[in-house]
Amino acid sequence: MIVMAFAVNNIMAQNPLEGFTTDQSGVVYKFEKKNDSGTKIKEGDIIIGHASVRLGDSITLNTFNQPSQPVFMATMKQNQFKGDLMQGLMMMRTGEVCTFAFPYDSIGKVMQLPLFFTKEQYAFFKVQIDSTTTEAEMRKADSIRHIAMEKVADSLRGLEGGKIEEYLKEKGYSNVAVNGIYYNSVSEGTGAKPDSNSIVKVHYVGRFLNGKLFDTSVEDVAKQEGMYQQGRKYEPLQFSIGKRQMIDGFERGVKMMKEGGKAIIVLPSALAYGGQQRGEIMPYSPLVFELELVSVEQAPAAAQPTPIKITPKPAAKTQKATTTKQTTKATKSNKK
Repeated sequence: MIVMAFAVNNIMAQNPLEGFTTDQSGVVYKFEKKNDSGTKIKEGDIIIGHASVRLGDSITLNTFNQPSQPVFMATMKQNQFKGDLMQGLMMMRTGEVCTFAFPYDSIGKVMQLPLFFTKEQYAFFKVQIDSTTTEAEMRKADSIRHIAMEKVADSLRGLEGGKIEEYLKEKGYSNVAVNGIYYNSVSEGTGAKPDSNSIVKVHYVGRFLNGKLFDTSVEDVAKQEGMYQQGRKYEPLQFSIGKRQMIDGFERGVKMMKEGGKAIIVLPSALAYGGQQRGEIMPYSPLVFELELVSVEQAPAAAQPTPIKITPKPAAKTQKATTTKQTTKATKSNKK
């Protein structure tokens, strides 16, 4: 009897659906947190919260360690099979956490299953609903956010000139722009100057006017500033002059240097990223680059295609003559 009890308990422990319930619509679920006073989910709601997906023993998605965000839209228009996630979401309220289980045959209809996933396993979708919104509300929020960002951008654009002037004065740099940028030579190079046919290699350190680093090709600088990225190759940046591979101001600064030289350039946003935001680079941000022109090489000449010689076919004189002779012979025969 003890052995039988142990066997039964062991089988129950291995049951992947232990604690789950199946409702009349075929949804297999287990509530981990209920909230009867929460707002019931309805058609078209966009669910704000968290989600995780576990296929067998492997977790393929998990947003529970991230800020609350849109995870699903609850709409029966996306209903894929009996008892699917859409039907499950319609059972929930805000403030609840629920896990849904889907068998191999059902979930395989809507997503590609990995090779390790077997027919005996289940896909588990865990959903936490913090709040809901709608498409209309999201569009309105996006519009408000866009207007706010435009106001910030306008403010930054208006302040840019004064910030650059203040920075140049503080550093003792010339406030006269050359080719649109403020160029300060640190050490004059002795090598070649880049031209429109050059391929250059450049070490750079990119900073904001307040001195904060945003990118660099120099490993020691990255480590000193706490921005070192494991696995990244810290080496001179290679690009071709005149191919629009770099922001305009960066290339202008490099073209003013000689091989082996070092310089500091200050770029107005118009010659950098303008009104665009690139990561932590805000719209209308002037940028400072410390440059070292490591090498200047001429691009290899493009290979000229080998001309194709076309030999005209000789005229078929023999055939023409034979045909004429046969025609003449036939004519004489007819006359007879």
